[in-house]
Amino acid sequence: MLNAISALAPVASQVTQGLQGLGAAGVGSGLGAAAASANQGADFGSVFAGVAQNFVDNLAQGEAQAVAGVQGKAAVQDVVQAVMSAEQSLQLAMAMRDKVVAAYQEFIHMAI
Repeated sequence: MLNAISALAPVASQVTQGLQGLGAAGVGSGLGAAAASANQGADFGSVFAGVAQNFVDNLAQGEAQAVAGVQGKAAVQDVVQAVMSAEQSLQLAMAMRDKVVAAYQEFIHMAI
């Protein structure tokens, strides 16, 4: 499981690079100064990468607590809290994935 979780880190960086490229192309193609000034804070790619990294870290922590619980090194309450937090992160990631796929499908079906 840890191998699968750590395999998500390069994907998150690739998504970030792709989204940064899209953001640069959008601003360069004439979105205007208002869009460029609104982008001064954190761009969508970096926020998305941060969420993805937090997701990966949370799943790794939940798995580590579960292993520690099986070995008898962690309290049951700590294990349950870590696993529930990891489950919430997984549900959030699936919901985000579904929204991104739905938005992509809507974008593809737009008439130009």
